[in-house]
Amino acid sequence: MSIGKLSEKLGAYICQELNYNEKKEEIIIYAIETLLLSIVNIISILAIASIFDALLPAFIAVVFGGALRKVSGGAHFDSSLACLVFGTFVYTLIGVLSKKISIYGFDNVYLFITVLFICLMIVAILAPVDSPAKPIHSKSFKKKLKTVSIVIVLISLVIVYFAKNNLIQLSIVFGILYQTLTLLPIFNKKRR
Repeated sequence: MSIGKLSEKLGAYICQELNYNEKKEEIIIYAIETLLLSIVNIISILAIASIFDALLPAFIAVVFGGALRKVSGGAHFDSSLACLVFGTFVYTLIGVLSKKISIYGFDNVYLFITVLFICLMIVAILAPVDSPAKPIHSKSFKKKLKTVSIVIVLISLVIVYFAKNNLIQLSIVFGILYQTLTLLPIFNKKRR
């Protein structure tokens, strides 16, 4: 059984037991699927990143990029497995790149802030991006997702500005940048 089907069954059961309406059921199913996918994704990313000695930067990138992903949406693959494989590859690559760039001492906090500010503008305009497989029908839920997406990028900006560790800065910036790029219409089948 796929994670999506399992989420739907659990969500329907919970809503039936609690006598929730369709709007609440959509939110609960979304939350269950997000949680299950997050657990599987994080375990696989950390396992592969540790093989490449990039565990810490990959973890930081996946925390920030993954948090933004959960509320901003973005490009989707046709299957959870394809998403898992691609996400594992990208976040491991981000971890390795962050580590290599940090070793060479690339340290330009103003460039990092500029990149995050551009990400903030893209997120403010495009988030949340849903998919035909997982549409978001509630306007109030969309507004909440957009607000939380913006807050995550703002928190990232503040942390990067005040962090004294170049590896942390790079990992956060790459994580947020990668997730922000998935919001662009070119990477989404459903155009706005």
